[in-house]
Amino acid sequence: MRIGLVVDHPKRDLAGAVLLGYQLARRGALAVLVPMYEQAVDVPRLGLDALVVNYARAANLDLMRSFAQGGLALYVLDTEGGVLAERGGNSPPAMAAHIKSSGYADILSGYFFWGSCLHDAFESAGAMEPQQLHLTGCPRFDFAAPRWRALLDGEPRGYLLVNANFPLVNSRFAGKPGGEREAMIRAGWDADYVDRFMADLKQVFANYLIEIDRLAAARPNHDILVRPHPFENEDVYRNALSRHANVWVDGTGSVLDRIRNAAAVVHLNCGTAVESVLLGKLPLQLDYLNTPATAGHAALPARVSRAVASFDELLGAIDRIDSETETFDFARVHAADIEAFFHLNDGLAAERVADVLTNAPNSRRPYVSLMATVKGTRTKPSLGQIAKGAASALLGSAATERLRGQVNPARRDKRIEPAYVKALLRRIASHDSANPAQYAANRARCVTTGLPLASIAIEHRIET
Repeated sequence: MRIGLVVDHPKRDLAGAVLLGYQLARRGALAVLVPMYEQAVDVPRLGLDALVVNYARAANLDLMRSFAQGGLALYVLDTEGGVLAERGGNSPPAMAAHIKSSGYADILSGYFFWGSCLHDAFESAGAMEPQQLHLTGCPRFDFAAPRWRALLDGEPRGYLLVNANFPLVNSRFAGKPGGEREAMIRAGWDADYVDRFMADLKQVFANYLIEIDRLAAARPNHDILVRPHPFENEDVYRNALSRHANVWVDGTGSVLDRIRNAAAVVHLNCGTAVESVLLGKLPLQLDYLNTPATAGHAALPARVSRAVASFDELLGAIDRIDSETETFDFARVHAADIEAFFHLNDGLAAERVADVLTNAPNSRRPYVSLMATVKGTRTKPSLGQIAKGAASALLGSAATERLRGQVNPARRDKRIEPAYVKALLRRIASHDSANPAQYAANRARCVTTGLPLASIAIEHRIET
């Protein structure tokens, strides 16, 4: 089998995709990591039997319909399936209703769930057939489990990690004014609610910067690493905190690596509180900065954290970080609040997903279409999409991706580097007591022309 895995943001999602690719290769499949921005031109060139996409939303429904009409078996492994809202477009009932009513249910072969909460919502709503609903967990969190934790980078270094989560009001991707608001409304949120939430979030963000500035000044002997959300403008943090020698701003690398190396994690409504608990690091939630709107938007991070009610209480918790960590009941928090959204912390999510994919019946013809590539796999492509598709068909998307990265540097963050995939794949195989020399990661090539693509193929080569 040839199975494609769409990768949204490499900094966040790539390591888990490589681990899933390794598990698929172990089972005899060829796994292909497909950059999200290149899926419309790469997928029709790869001869895939199945494709695992990163979400099922209105924005990509037409593209998914085109893939399904071409004969691809489509699955969803959502890149943001764990920290869910209690109401609105991102709540479990709303997500289930969307799949059922939008037409996705008619074209999907399966859906992989991070936790039982969303799985049960789909089952209760009859969103898809029960045999299509798979409770697996998310492979990217496998690295937080004891089984794979040794693959995380380095030894604990004791800094305070300040994680930020304000891409809606501090976006690094310049778009039209009000674009974030429109996106939330399209996703099912009430317009009045969005306006209240965005207004509050702007003020909370400003106050968050002030508090980190106060913390750095009050505890100059503590090293503080500020890590913006992958979609945030990092310069805002650098400008606000530049006077402090004990602060550095760095959004590179894996957040799991940074958490593992931290003494504790300071945040506000950030989903990385979950990863902190999984790795046994104390999450400190600055609850006193919240408004009712920002607190209610996604309540899980607060529930799994040690709540801080004032700046003085924050300083006290930091001064007693060892004892605070010892008294925090990580196991209880996981059982009470995390497992329903993130499933088991056993390091087996990638294996569960791989088992479903490789055991699925495969009676379809591999999907190949030059015309789909030229049209960007769309029924009514724009002139720009046709130009991109034609150039990719003529030169290979590896070349056109590099060219677009020169024109728009922000797109480089979405590129998948073969060297990183090769290195991590070998580390995974070695850690799993397999022969790393038998696992290869190289540029995928068009099955008809042999041109190099932006996608990366992972396979198990058995020496004869």
